[in-house]
Amino acid sequence: AMNVDTQPITVSINASGQIYLQETEIPIEELVAKLQAISKTGYDERIFIRGDKLTDYGTAMKVMARISAAGYKNIGLVSLQEQDQ
Repeated sequence: AMNVDTQPITVSINASGQIYLQETEIPIEELVAKLQAISKTGYDERIFIRGDKLTDYGTAMKVMARISAAGYKNIGLVSLQEQDQ
């Protein structure tokens, strides 16, 4: 079995610009506080920001900037296009 602790935290953004932390919809203002609450490894936590094909790139960048400004260094941007192949 995989060690759950190594699983990255996923922040998803849908086409409507709604933000989900793991499976839970969350306002952008609460995102960092919730991340800090669930990060097991602090600012080294791996965070994946995920959008679908219709996600606004600007929204994804805004989310990424906010997480980065909070001090997280290990942020990846995952687009669903890559996963379709």
